[in-house]
Amino acid sequence: MDTAISMQGLTKIYRSPLRGGKGVKALDDLTLDIARGETLSIIGPNGSGKTTTLKILLGLIYPTFGTAAILGESIFTRRAREGVGFLPEEPYFYDCFNGEELLDYYGKLFGLPGKVRRKRIEELLTLVGLAERRKAPLREYSKGMRQRVGLAQALINDPEVLILDEPTSGLDPEGAYQMRRLIRELQQRGKTILLCSHFLAQVEDLCDRVAILDRGRLKACGTISELVGESRQIRVVAASQEGSLLNELRGLAKSVEERDGKILAETDEEERLLQMIDLVRARGGRLLEVLRPRPTLEELFIQVMTEERE
Repeated sequence: MDTAISMQGLTKIYRSPLRGGKGVKALDDLTLDIARGETLSIIGPNGSGKTTTLKILLGLIYPTFGTAAILGESIFTRRAREGVGFLPEEPYFYDCFNGEELLDYYGKLFGLPGKVRRKRIEELLTLVGLAERRKAPLREYSKGMRQRVGLAQALINDPEVLILDEPTSGLDPEGAYQMRRLIRELQQRGKTILLCSHFLAQVEDLCDRVAILDRGRLKACGTISELVGESRQIRVVAASQEGSLLNELRGLAKSVEERDGKILAETDEEERLLQMIDLVRARGGRLLEVLRPRPTLEELFIQVMTEERE
């Protein structure tokens, strides 16, 4: 497996005179690799070490212990930084710039020649859907437009690795949809993406793997299917005009509810499942669906956090 980001034993201790010189361990022996072309999300409660991890990878702070590399280069080398694009949670730009000037400014910081900058700016403004607003000053941009132009500036150097911190934070549903669409486009282009987000449904939809942090330690890491596994519960969905069916199913099922005119009954026993199906048919009901619902990432996250607290 070709590795894009490698973290080995990363530990960060913040020391404060207010605590008598005692340190706060924000990150505790984090070891994690991200493959080229992979999208991995780091999730966790506030204070779990997500931001500290990103700051270390971006070279903004030094780890107390451990090492990290991007594209085979130490994170503190210029070559590593040249291969990274970053979109912060709350990007700040000079309001006097318009979209075109902003990208040109960042292109100059990367030392891109004028011809390359102009071509890249045109491509990126089209990609993020801001070509028609290129001359509008940034102070007139909505939150969603700022996030999209922020993504464009993160791509101005055509990086292989993208680090996105809460890219859909504060966006309305349409803006969040547009950002997810852009992330999928970048995935198809083979970009390696490290994503931090509190929106677990979006993480589940976009990411190849998920790493769960809590109190600076890695609690779990894997694909969605590896982490959540397969539910033991089997759900029967039926429609029936027979009023007594609901009560009769309660005698067989582990849980029964009526939702949107349908009866949903669950069990974890195969024998009870067959009895429930026979009962629905015997009462003249229609069997609409039999499925084994997979636990969600949110349910797994709550479970991991609850076990940790206990």
